[in-house]
Amino acid sequence: MSADSRLIAIDHGSVDDIAALRELWLELHHHHAQVAPQSGEFVDDASSWRVRSSSYREWLADPRSFLLLARFEERVVGYALVRVMDAGPELTDSWRVPAAVAEIETMLVSAPFRGAGLGTRLLDAIDAELERQGITEVIVGLMPGNDGAQRLYERRGFRRRWLVLARGEGELARTARAMQPNPADLPCVLLRPCRRRD
Repeated sequence: MSADSRLIAIDHGSVDDIAALRELWLELHHHHAQVAPQSGEFVDDASSWRVRSSSYREWLADPRSFLLLARFEERVVGYALVRVMDAGPELTDSWRVPAAVAEIETMLVSAPFRGAGLGTRLLDAIDAELERQGITEVIVGLMPGNDGAQRLYERRGFRRRWLVLARGEGELARTARAMQPNPADLPCVLLRPCRRRD
């Protein structure tokens, strides 16, 4: 059921909207398990949503952070949650970054609504809000194998900044050893370079 992207409204949400995001989050959770099985053993739906919804509440407690909802006929068909935070030592020990940075914690469009430009519209809305706040540094993490999302972010100026590797005795380590992944397939974090504000 693809819809004309122009018929989908994007507006700001709040903590009160978090419960309505459960099914969309689980759609993304299942997608991650499908495209990135080498990442490790994924948790069950109830555990995933319990942790994610708690994180959403925590992140939205900071008034700089925000939730964007994409609605088609009153139904939420996509959303983006962006956390704005003070730049920590994981960034400032290596790079020159502004005092505050944003991280796109979640951005998704439900499968039937993909391909109509809604992801681009959500990114446009994210950029507009970040510009309003004066935030110029934006980070997003991706699951390996989520190639469509990576292409979208790269078209918007995001580039690899660092890779995340894992080692341990759990399922994650056993899966990684068995698959001997190519480093290019490992989870990465993309970061859009600072844009100068005139």
